[in-house]
Amino acid sequence: MPPVPVSDLGHIDIILDTATWAAVKNNAFMQQEFGVMNNDTAYYGGKPSYDIYLLGQLNFLHISQANGFWAGKRGSGVLVFQTQKPGMKDDLLRSWKQYYHDSLFVHSFKGSDYILDEIMAWYKTDSTQPKVSALFANLTTYSPEAYKNWGISDSMVTAGQAMKQFMADWGGKELHSRLFHSITALYMTLNKKEFIEIRSSLLATGYRQNGNTFTHAKNPPVFITVSEATGQSKYSKVKFRLTRATATKEIIFSPMLGLKLHGIEGELLIN
Repeated sequence: MPPVPVSDLGHIDIILDTATWAAVKNNAFMQQEFGVMNNDTAYYGGKPSYDIYLLGQLNFLHISQANGFWAGKRGSGVLVFQTQKPGMKDDLLRSWKQYYHDSLFVHSFKGSDYILDEIMAWYKTDSTQPKVSALFANLTTYSPEAYKNWGISDSMVTAGQAMKQFMADWGGKELHSRLFHSITALYMTLNKKEFIEIRSSLLATGYRQNGNTFTHAKNPPVFITVSEATGQSKYSKVKFRLTRATATKEIIFSPMLGLKLHGIEGELLIN
C-alpha cells in the first residue's frame, strides 16, 4: 500500500447568515487583534462568494456569507486538507479511493500564478429538493509550478512545505502580533451520508478512528455526532490555540455565533 500523502489541515469553511457574517467582518477585535483578516469576493459558476479569511500561524478560518453561491446554505461547512508536497493529485485520489467507494472528482482551480487541484466527492444534484446545510471534504494539492512561481526553492518543493511556512508567507509580519495560532479541535454534526464521506477523507489523510472520534499525530482531533436532524450548523464548535495568554473575553456576534477566549485557548460556538 503506497504511503498516505502528508497533508495538513489547511482551513475550514463556515457559512454564516448575512447579519452574522457582517458582524464578524466589522468587529474591531477580529480585524485588529484576533487574526490577520482578508476580505474577498470570489466567483464560482458566475455566482459570488463573499469571503472573510482569518489567518492563523498554522491554518485559517474561511467564513462565507449564505448569499450568492452559498444562498440557502447557512450552517454549511467544508473540511480542507492541503498536501505539503505539490503535485500530489494522483496519490490523494489513490489514498481516498481506498476508503470511499462512490465517485470522486477533481476540480482544478486556476489562479493568476497557480493551479490548485481540489478532490471532492461527487453527488448528483437535485434542484427540486430544498437547500439544507451540508458539510463536505476537500483534499487539495498545489501544482509544482505554483511553488516555483512563489519563489519556493527546489529543495523545499521536494521536501514539502508545511502550513506554517505557507501561512507565514501569506500573513506577513502582522501575523506575529495576532492571537490566532491554530485550530486544535473540530466538533461537527453530520448525517449518515456525510459521515461516510468525512470518515473516508480523514482516513485517507492518515487519521485513526475510534468510534466517532478521529485522531492524527500532527492534525487536530475531529469529534463527530451523527444525526439526521436538519436546520443546525454542521460545525458546532471549533477550538483553537492562542499565541499568548489573554484575559477572559466573550463576543456574541449573533444567536448563531459566539467567541470565547481564556488563557491560551479559545473556541467558536456555532448554532
